[in-house]
Amino acid sequence: MTVSLRAPSLNDLPPVTRGLVVACFCGWILELAFRGPLNYYFGLVPALVTGSRWLWQPFTYIFIHGGFWHLFFNTFMLWMMGSALEPLMGGRKFFIYFIFCGAAAGFFTVAVSPSSVLPVIGASGAIYGLLYAFAALYPDQTVYVYFLFPMSARQFVIFLAGLSLVLSFTTPNSGVANFTHLSGIAAGWIYFHTASWRENIAGLKDKWKGRWEKPEPDEREKIDAILEKISKKGEGSLSRGERRELDEYAKTHGGRA
Repeated sequence: MTVSLRAPSLNDLPPVTRGLVVACFCGWILELAFRGPLNYYFGLVPALVTGSRWLWQPFTYIFIHGGFWHLFFNTFMLWMMGSALEPLMGGRKFFIYFIFCGAAAGFFTVAVSPSSVLPVIGASGAIYGLLYAFAALYPDQTVYVYFLFPMSARQFVIFLAGLSLVLSFTTPNSGVANFTHLSGIAAGWIYFHTASWRENIAGLKDKWKGRWEKPEPDEREKIDAILEKISKKGEGSLSRGERRELDEYAKTHGGRA
């Protein structure tokens, strides 16, 4: 199965994705206004999480960005990945997965550098988790690295993981939290493969392959027609009724998180 990665307008984004994009934008505005104090209290400062138990930081750091391009690239990826994943996963599961990957990447970062006083900010850990989910659900979808080099989504995630691993050791003082990126991919892998959560996501991985319970033929034909429409014209071409039908299908057949 393939999926369209055309960018819809803000109003046409699925509701949770739209809310997360807006939250990241608001966090960037606050960072522009308060900078150091905001990063200290709501960024991820490993020494404060381990020493003072500021356990909200692995959640709040996700929505703070340090510059326009930092914000742009993260929200662009959220915009694209969210428009493809949220209709399939359902809004509630998508939101839980996004926060889980971001927070898990934060806690992994704290575990590796518990005494660091340098704040880590940005949604990159959660975004890399979304990239893993996209590769898990659409492994053969073609993506273009730097808009030039084609590879499958599975190969792309392997490439990103290897690159982040190498950069974590070769450029430790680059100002980019490469280990946090790698941790986001690891969090996605854990979510999809840990036995206690596998049942929550198995339906999403298998329903297109026919290995699990299939919907009635009429329902399946309707859903296939909607997905084909998304593939050809983008999600913005859907009517309210079609969008609602796709959301209901995701809720019914996507399992519980």
